[in-house]
Amino acid sequence: MIANNYIEFCTQFYESLYRRRRTDLSVIQILSNLYASQGDKEGSFKMDRRHVRLDPLNPIAHYNLACGLSLHGKTSAAIESLETAVALGYNDLQWICDDVDLDPIRKNEKFKMFLVNHFSRISSP
Repeated sequence: MIANNYIEFCTQFYESLYRRRRTDLSVIQILSNLYASQGDKEGSFKMDRRHVRLDPLNPIAHYNLACGLSLHGKTSAAIESLETAVALGYNDLQWICDDVDLDPIRKNEKFKMFLVNHFSRISSP
């Protein structure tokens, strides 16, 4: 109960900051995480899209957007965003394999090929 109250307090605080600092990437990232921790997929997705628009070369922003797209059933866009994240330097392949947000796209052949191609590049001498 205390943790939930704290998360709600933090969310309200950062929403207040966001109203005054709409381009502050730190505020946007924190809000995205707070929304996600509360199960607010829409709020988190909105912040992730904004983060990518404001910082298009940020690999983590693209990764987070890929997760949101996956959860929204936008398979092709999710895989494209994931590919962009990796191209920009996102390299936590274990997390890509374990992240439940990507479960909706795991059975997609394009996703499987992305993993095979990326893992073979990493493991090649």
